[in-house]
Amino acid sequence: MDNVSESRRSALLHGEITAGPLRLVWAEAPWDTAVLGHPVVQISRIEADLGARADDLAPFVVACEAGGVELASCRLAHDRLRESMLLEEIGFRFIEMVYQPEFACSEWTQTGDERGLELVLASAPDLPAIVELAGTAFGCERFHMDPRLPSGLGDLRYQNWVRNCLEHPSQRLYALREAGDLVAFFVVEMLVDGTCYWHLNAVSPARQGMGYGLRAWRQMMHQAFKDGARRVRTSFVARNHRVLNLYARLGFVFPAPSMTFHWVRSA
Repeated sequence: MDNVSESRRSALLHGEITAGPLRLVWAEAPWDTAVLGHPVVQISRIEADLGARADDLAPFVVACEAGGVELASCRLAHDRLRESMLLEEIGFRFIEMVYQPEFACSEWTQTGDERGLELVLASAPDLPAIVELAGTAFGCERFHMDPRLPSGLGDLRYQNWVRNCLEHPSQRLYALREAGDLVAFFVVEMLVDGTCYWHLNAVSPARQGMGYGLRAWRQMMHQAFKDGARRVRTSFVARNHRVLNLYARLGFVFPAPSMTFHWVRSA
């Protein structure tokens, strides 16, 4: 790897396979590369026709080897079993099932419980408390659950995400407080199709199980409605049953889930 030039390595970390019964596209995930300290790539497209074999993935395997990739990930629709089996043949392993529930803002009605918390766009003085919360609030996601990865990478990943929000061109960081204390935070983005996408959110562990989740989530739904969003959409892992119940209670609709797979070099 040390003998590979930076330009050559960059080319290896972005590629595609379009010939024959397999179509595959991959690219570097620079935010995860920064966390892991070694190249990380993400497969953004994989389509396998009848007759596709693991050998058809050879150009991807060779590129990962030559580029020094330590982690590769792929997310597939729940019924893409042919593709998942091909990935498993070259060493990928199933990590999680992911839901992406959606709420139509035309269905929004106020009940009063969306009030009471102070909701503000976060600024630099808010960052230390939010970064601290981001490093303690998560434990069900793929970086925490894959036993081949140090769990602390997940905490660092979410902390870096929060730190970068204030400089992001389209993502916004919100803080919800009560009596001056941080209760929850949300990282949101308004997409061009009118979707208010919730990338990352959490309630302080000290406030969990006390009804703050319902209040904070409804307040953010009301904010999306006021901002003119057509829908709110987010994603979370199926093993997080507590938040699953919360979204169901809030009236979100659940489409079919997706599967996440990891390949880890050290494994």
